[in-house]
Amino acid sequence: MTSPKYILIFVAVFIFLSSSTCRANFLTTSANFITGKAVSNSNTTIQPYSYIQCAVKCFEEGRKGLCSVAGYNTALKACYLSVDTELDVVDVADEMSGVFYMKDSK
Repeated sequence: MTSPKYILIFVAVFIFLSSSTCRANFLTTSANFITGKAVSNSNTTIQPYSYIQCAVKCFEEGRKGLCSVAGYNTALKACYLSVDTELDVVDVADEMSGVFYMKDSK
């Protein structure tokens, strides 16, 4: 079950990243945080970092093709940027770890 903390984080990230205009199309980006997951390969590790900073950084790097999913560990306050796909993400027993999936929709 998703805790109110994660819902609040999702809403804040969604509002922060919500709309950008490109050729008269609206692009909405959201980040879904899933606990118990980790990225298998990380191209950048940033520490200490917050949930929101991690999602925003992945979004910014994603525009350059350098991030499609970000791993986050709440105990370490560590953000792991990765170009992994959803299929490359692995299950972990540590509930302090999770990943942000960056989703674009028009």
